[in-house]
Amino acid sequence: MGRLCLAFADGQGFVFNVSDENEVDGKDILGAWFRMMREAVGRAIKATANGTVVRFGRLAEASKWGTAKALHERLLESHPIRVDAGFEGNPGVEGGAWRPSDGRDDGLVHLRFTAGTEDLPLHVHEFSGRLLVVTSGIGLFHFLPDSEKTRELRSRVVEAGDAVLFTSGVVHTFAAPLNDLTLLSYHAPFFELDDPRQFTIRPQWAIRFGWLPARLAPPRCETGMDAVQVR
Repeated sequence: MGRLCLAFADGQGFVFNVSDENEVDGKDILGAWFRMMREAVGRAIKATANGTVVRFGRLAEASKWGTAKALHERLLESHPIRVDAGFEGNPGVEGGAWRPSDGRDDGLVHLRFTAGTEDLPLHVHEFSGRLLVVTSGIGLFHFLPDSEKTRELRSRVVEAGDAVLFTSGVVHTFAAPLNDLTLLSYHAPFFELDDPRQFTIRPQWAIRFGWLPARLAPPRCETGMDAVQVR
């Protein structure tokens, strides 16, 4: 067996077991992702008592073949999925989803932000939590630590092996200014990628921080000044 450990800054850790490459042709990789991510998100939701939380962690590579990138590539090879561009309304983002074999309501999503994608607007997932693992590239995770009480937008550099866990209600977005950024994103529960419940964009976030979908006209502040773009 190979083993990866997902560790968070608050001390929580989760073991990720996968078989060696000659066993079952990698078919257990998908189940291993689901087991680990269900436990991590479940603990986070329980600990927040219906509040919101953002946690950052790291996938420690401890398998003879198990880098984050190799695991993602192996998953795509052993469990092929349909991948479409235009995820979350942005042509620079592609996505495709795996569903669990046990019939539960969660999902695992392949995401790739092409280099130069910086205009994915701030948004929120109102109905599900997320656990994302960066599997290749480098980018930025922008978020509001408290969407109702703060005007401070925080940004964090993320690269291969980094993990970001957040519960429903956290305002956020990703950007890939220099390189392609590839992620595995766990959704609990899962909604189809074209379902309107996938994400919500509120005008006040665009007014404050300048990100807005291309299909909407840019807002203006009450002072008449255009919204300032934050990078």
